[in-house]
Amino acid sequence: MLDEFRRYCSLQRDQSALASLLIYLKRKGGWVQLNQIWKDLGPSSGGPFWNQTTMMNKLDKLERLEVISVDRRVIPSPRIEAKQKANTFCRLNHLTPIAPHIFSMLKVSRRKDDEDRFTSELVEKPLDHLLCRLAGDPRIDPRVDRERQAAFELLGEVFGVDEAEVKAMIGERLASRGIAAPTKRKVKKDRGKKMDTERPPESRSQKGAGPAESPADDA
Repeated sequence: MLDEFRRYCSLQRDQSALASLLIYLKRKGGWVQLNQIWKDLGPSSGGPFWNQTTMMNKLDKLERLEVISVDRRVIPSPRIEAKQKANTFCRLNHLTPIAPHIFSMLKVSRRKDDEDRFTSELVEKPLDHLLCRLAGDPRIDPRVDRERQAAFELLGEVFGVDEAEVKAMIGERLASRGIAAPTKRKVKKDRGKKMDTERPPESRSQKGAGPAESPADDA
């Protein structure tokens, strides 16, 4: 699949269209209706696609490459007399080796008007950048890993938690979007307090007391 994906990328004269489509589906995470994709990436929103046929061809190719999943559903109309029609939904296949590296086609920078906020834009020749990332090419900018580590540290400072907790929070967000399987968060507990609270009340009240007299001693 990767070899065919590489050949398909080499045929793209304008790499921004396919790259923008992959990034869009990655950000959405779940199912997106075809009409919504055209609305967000079409000319009315300043997107990279000028006609719907081009976008449909790319989606069809990505489906055959198993990069995305396509589902066609019949959504009932609120009006009984209305004719029912099939609606197409698309979703990125997060099990492909391409999915984890899609955001590597973006360059993150601080906004000039507000240094506390960030903006992202496509790098030059984004598909080439993605393919190099897939191949583990050392030409990939090492800032990507450094920026990810800085993001972990920043989130930890904002929420006052350690890196493990930050990763757990990110995992929960991905799971809520259907991108990753849900995982149980590890909760740290004080073993001493836990043992004390689980002890029966009478055991805690008799703690430190001497042995009770048996009925046989009174006799």
